[in-house]
Amino acid sequence: MFIGFLPYVIVIFIATGLFILLVDAKMYKKEKQKKEHKASLIFGWMNIALGLGLFLVNWIYNNFIW
Repeated sequence: MFIGFLPYVIVIFIATGLFILLVDAKMYKKEKQKKEHKASLIFGWMNIALGLGLFLVNWIYNNFIW
């Protein structure tokens, strides 16, 4: 049984993505900083997508390939 660091990376990606969306994006929207708000939305969703993508690839690898 292999226990690596990938599950921690997945959780960190998803957690930081949620933090960016829930805290940073709201703060920038409240301060009326349009460029920063848009950038935080992009980076937040990118972190969540990377976390979910890594989870899916890891699940497929563990269940069907290995």
